[in-house]
Amino acid sequence: MIKGIFFDVDGTLVPAHGRAISDPLRADLLALRARGIRIFICTGRAKQDLISTGMLRDVPFDAYITLNGQCCFDGKEVYRDIPIPAEDLKNAIRVLREHPHIAALMESSGASRLNRVDDRVERVFRFLHTEIYPLAEPEWMLERNIYQFVPLVDESEERLFFSAMPHCDHTRWHPEGVDIMPKGGRKADGVRATMERFGLGREEIMAFGDGENDDVVLSMAGLSVCMGNGVDRVKAMADYVTGSVQEDGVCQALRHFGILD
Repeated sequence: MIKGIFFDVDGTLVPAHGRAISDPLRADLLALRARGIRIFICTGRAKQDLISTGMLRDVPFDAYITLNGQCCFDGKEVYRDIPIPAEDLKNAIRVLREHPHIAALMESSGASRLNRVDDRVERVFRFLHTEIYPLAEPEWMLERNIYQFVPLVDESEERLFFSAMPHCDHTRWHPEGVDIMPKGGRKADGVRATMERFGLGREEIMAFGDGENDDVVLSMAGLSVCMGNGVDRVKAMADYVTGSVQEDGVCQALRHFGILD
């Protein structure tokens, strides 16, 4: 019996060029809660992005796995808090200073900044349907906990940062953007912490996703669903491929498996 469901956000709950969850999906999420099924956000976005965009339309989730699992919280407290080591942040700052044409997102919980704005930044933020972050010098990162560092680079430039940040892992979420977070810390670690916190076993959870950074999360779930707009590798590993996010694929899958009438 499914007791908890993990949802990616972009490309799963919200279309890539949309603004918020649809009316049918909002109604289904509330229906899940009414039936006692816990619902969890599992995203690379920060808390402040979810709030400022209003994309979740005030649906109350039981917990939020944010910044690819580095900062997890529920209505009571933060229960997972894993920032990037200061040594790696200093090295990232050095790379940005050596290559001043590179823009990067610097993400804490509660505030995010950019070191510069250019055409690539504007393209990426249009994709994120999010207002462009305020500017700050790279050294801003040394004054707070940074959970995710996101250089806006293609594959030819990404290794500048990978070699400079040895205590971090990375995952690409966009042709022009790569997430860098503490080593061993991906969405899956946030899911494990959340399962433990809420006393959920593998066969009691379901997971929805669409991208490369959702693959491990789906593999952890007793029931895994890839969106119709998902990448082929994730489709191949999922238990079920539903309709696209534009087709309210989440709603379709909930009915396919009899979780909602």
